[in-house]
Amino acid sequence: MDRDVLNTLITTWNPHFNNTSKGKWTGTIPRYKYLDKLEKLVDMRQVITLTGVRRAGKSVLMHQLMERLITQKNVPAQNVVYLFLEDILVQQYQKLGWKLLENLYDYYLETYNPTGKVYLFLDEIQGIKEFNRWIASKYEQNDSIKFILSGSRRSLLESESATVLTGRNIQVDVYPLNFYEYLNLKKVDINININVTTLKRLDQKQQTSILYHLSNYLKEGGYPEIVLANDETIKKELASNYYRDTITRDVVVPNNIRNQYEVEILGLQIMSDFTKTHTYRSLSRPQKISVETTKTYLDYFQKAYLFFESKYFSYKTKESQDSQKARKIYVVDNGLRNYNIPLLRPDIGQCAENMVYIELKKQNPAIYYWKGKREIDFVTMNPKLTFYNVSYTNEINEREITGLIEGLKEFNADYGIILTKNYSDTKNIDGKKIEFIPLWLWLISNSK
Repeated sequence: MDRDVLNTLITTWNPHFNNTSKGKWTGTIPRYKYLDKLEKLVDMRQVITLTGVRRAGKSVLMHQLMERLITQKNVPAQNVVYLFLEDILVQQYQKLGWKLLENLYDYYLETYNPTGKVYLFLDEIQGIKEFNRWIASKYEQNDSIKFILSGSRRSLLESESATVLTGRNIQVDVYPLNFYEYLNLKKVDINININVTTLKRLDQKQQTSILYHLSNYLKEGGYPEIVLANDETIKKELASNYYRDTITRDVVVPNNIRNQYEVEILGLQIMSDFTKTHTYRSLSRPQKISVETTKTYLDYFQKAYLFFESKYFSYKTKESQDSQKARKIYVVDNGLRNYNIPLLRPDIGQCAENMVYIELKKQNPAIYYWKGKREIDFVTMNPKLTFYNVSYTNEINEREITGLIEGLKEFNADYGIILTKNYSDTKNIDGKKIEFIPLWLWLISNSK
């Protein structure tokens, strides 16, 4: 590659080399929960892989981590290197595969002659062939490089070449903004120590403001660009582009699917009926596609972080894994859903349930539902069995309570949670402790 081209790429992507105030993290809202975790991981030798749905903020998070390294860990600015590998300037060189990375890194070493550990951020790396083998080679030869990668799950974790990094990487899934981050973006200052006890002390005006923003968050979700857009038409256009881009680049192209329209329509169908129970057969009927094809598409959707399945809870593995059992499907972001389908009704209760699922998903490897005479929305096992119902109202329907009690008795558990709009209480019913927690309070205390 021409040295002038290499120089242009390095200097364009790394303005902080000469002036840290021009770092691309400037003006972004810090994502503290991710940053605190990543700050600990950068001290380990393993490769960090950031993956998750497109447009969730992986690139911004990388830049924010770069700032922490420079300003808090005192890493020399020129030792923190960022390469954006989907830049239009790179497209013509992608055919070089791993040699592109070699050329860029060699030029960087020759030009800047860094002393000490180099932190190499490789953003959207999936288009570079054999990148895993190049990284594995550098990893084994030199422990003075720390790799931080971002890209699709397929390229980072599931491709044939990805196996060379098995045991050498730590995966971090990145989601759109949580509610606390959303409030920060909206410049809402809670200004207290974040925990359930202190949150309960917020005055009426503060609670009213938070409920207002929660209502908007339920509708528009947490994609930063959608949240920041001031016009509803622009929000819809962004959401539409995100959906089509994810389907094309993370579902259709990598899996060599011929009928993109069929996939898009199935995704929209799922979005419309999210949080409801489905079987593969019921999902396949509207488009008259086979059950096996539907099952395959759902697997692709999940690997693209677009949708997630909640299975029936049972201590019997055979029963919980039964493919004939109905399952509930959730979407990665309410805004992606709400701006891509015609809304004949607000669906506020379903949006609240979907939001709770995504928040639980970040902390639990598996989330289930349970159904006896009544249904329990969520059952988790981290670290102990916990039951949740979501009732986004201040007048709790009796079926939410009786369903929870039924499940607690079935599994000999003593405690359950009902997430409400703004109703807070604790009751002992039939020997079971039921805690009623406002959704906004639960979201903030969990997401901080």
